[in-house]
Amino acid sequence: MMRTTIAGIPCQIEVTHYEPYDPGNWHEPASGGEIEVEVYDRRGYRAKWLEAKVTEADIDELYRQHTERLQGLRDEARIDAYIDSLMQA
Repeated sequence: MMRTTIAGIPCQIEVTHYEPYDPGNWHEPASGGEIEVEVYDRRGYRAKWLEAKVTEADIDELYRQHTERLQGLRDEARIDAYIDSLMQA
């Protein structure tokens, strides 16, 4: 789960669907850039009342945050793999 805020209220979200943006090419049109989430309060209980307050701007921000988080995880995995390769040498 990822910590964030919605309508200024601290909460957690669980990403239930994520499709990264694909700019496409001359064969295929652009696609993706989608995210669907479930909202939980800070204690981890489902917060449908807060989920109802999610705006398009919130969705855009959650998409950005999730994409950054994924990039960070990829970077950490590459760093860990590099360090492991040094240890084996």
